[in-house]
Parts: sequence; C-alpha cells; structure tokens
Amino acid sequence: MEDDEFTPTDDEPYEFTEQEREDIAADLEDLAAMRVVFAPQSVKGVVIACQDCGQNHFYEWELLRDNLEQMLSTGEPRMHEPAWDIDENEYIQWDYGKGYVDALTDTGLEPDRRIEVTQCPWCETPFDHTFRFCPRCGRSLGAVRLYAELISRGIEEREARAMLVRAGFDPF
Repeated sequence: MEDDEFTPTDDEPYEFTEQEREDIAADLEDLAAMRVVFAPQSVKGVVIACQDCGQNHFYEWELLRDNLEQMLSTGEPRMHEPAWDIDENEYIQWDYGKGYVDALTDTGLEPDRRIEVTQCPWCETPFDHTFRFCPRCGRSLGAVRLYAELISRGIEEREARAMLVRAGFDPF
C-alpha cells in the first residue's frame, strides 16, 4: 500500500454537525415508532441497505437503538458482530417502516396509541393486551377497541354501541 493512499485516523471522535445530530435524533424517534407498530407483529427489527458495501444489514430493535445512541454520545457507531442465521421475513426495510409510520402520522393516527383491552366483553376471559381475538370464544376484539376509541372521543356510550351494531358488529 502506498503512503498517499493511507490516511491515518485520529483518536478523536467525529464531531457531528447540528443537522447530523438532529437527523440521528429523528432516526431514533422513527425507530421507536416503527418498533411500536411492527414489534407486536413479530418483526424483530429493520434491514438497512448499506451504501458502502452494497449488502443488507439486519438490526434488531435494541441493537440499532443502542448504536444510534452511541453515535450521538461518542461520534462513532458501536461495533457488533454481523447478523447470523437471519430469517429475512422477520425484518422490515427501514424505508418501508418509515413510510408506513409517516403515513399513519399523516392520516392523524398515532402509531403508539393503543386501546387497552384486557378482558373479552362476551365471555369475560382475561388475556394479554396484544391479542386480536379472544383466546376462549375466538371473537375479534376490533369492535371493542373501536368502541373504546369512540368513547374517548366524546361519543355517548349508547350511541357508540348503536353505531357498532348498525355497522354489523355483534353487541356486547
């Protein structure tokens, strides 16, 4: 290797511009929003297409969050081992996830707002708040979450129930 091709690196951390720091902070916010939306669907993290090597890099949620926070505090990303035995179906492309979360925000939906439902209104079986269907009677819990959302927006309970029945949902 010739001397003019080699550029020694300083031991000093890279100093980000204010815009670069804002971009990394925005990436952290985007990552958090993506995790809220996609982790309940068993997505393990994101895939980022590397412009330097042309390969896809797979990051689990915590690893990428730690990496971005490390960059903000030290100016350098944290070293980590390459992903091993990856199932690509368990990861989403960063651009897709970001676009999806942005679309939710643009339509007035908050990615991190969830209606908590802990018990089936029909059979009274308790379950985890992430369940979409009652584990005992099998009914969809979407109508219950919609009901709770209508109530939170000031619609009277009786009117909210009537709306759901007129829309074809079973009364509860």
